Amino acid sequence: MAADRGSENWYETVYAEARAGASPVAWDHGEPTPYLVEWMAERFAGGRGRGRAAVIGCAYGDDAELVASYGFDVTAFDISATAVEVARERHPESVVDYRRGDLLDLPARWLAAFDLVIECTTLQALPPELHAAAAAGVASLCASGGEILVVARCPGEGDPPGPPFLLARDEVERVATEGVRLTRLRRIPMRGGDRWVGEFGRPAEK
Repeated sequence: MAADRGSENWYETVYAEARAGASPVAWDHGEPTPYLVEWMAERFAGGRGRGRAAVIGCAYGDDAELVASYGFDVTAFDISATAVEVARERHPESVVDYRRGDLLDLPARWLAAFDLVIECTTLQALPPELHAAAAAGVASLCASGGEILVVARCPGEGDPPGPPFLLARDEVERVATEGVRLTRLRRIPMRGGDRWVGEFGRPAEK
């Protein structure tokens, strides 16, 4: 299943207009996701990880560059070709492999290929009818023995219906599919509102 064409075109328009100087990208803060910074520092306290990592919905690459700084071989992808081009331009010396990619139509070579999968707010960017398929896409990237981090904003009173289409707890839990298991799910206060932080893993094959 490919991504909703309207969503794809909308994001490409946003990034193309930003590149032309017409308007900024609202979610571009020029820094990695704050909680990801904390999580990487705690999870890899020695400063080094190991293996391959995927960063979903990479935008301009701030999260991807952070993960790569820990020694991971990072593939970062976004539905917008312009976002990927700008990420490469912003990080000309980067070791990250930036690619245009569709979470709902992933290349076969990426399936079960990554030891670490990072998903920060991409699921909520999609319409609700695509959330289950997108969650399965996240799970499908995780290799045997690998782990997944999901960060998504929690719905609150007065939030508009979307976009973004904020996730209920059970929608985050849907990442636990295709052999992937939920290991911890928390609601954490953060800048701009509470976030779901889900940690998942695929048990290593014996």
